[in-house]
Amino acid sequence: MTNTFEATEAAKTRMPTLAKTIEEFAFAQANEFIDAGQPVREATSIVANMMVRAAWAVAACGVLSEGGVPDKDKFRSTVEAQMNAVCFKSTDSKAEGGAA
Repeated sequence: MTNTFEATEAAKTRMPTLAKTIEEFAFAQANEFIDAGQPVREATSIVANMMVRAAWAVAACGVLSEGGVPDKDKFRSTVEAQMNAVCFKSTDSKAEGGAA
């Protein structure tokens, strides 16, 4: 796993579409859980945890396919970088924090 990628031109054109598709799917799935009676916070956490698990499996399989050993610390670092790239601003001074 790496934090930098060399993408082909064909891959570069597909990345924004796939990113949007994944994001839309994740929110739609969270809404499915909400419609099934899960509280919002739990529904979104369930989906987020499934996606992190899938991301680790995909990334690790890529490394294994080339004879490497998946590096949990590099994956953690990548996840943390993505967390730092997304910022939220609360308009409610009493907003609670919390993990997904």
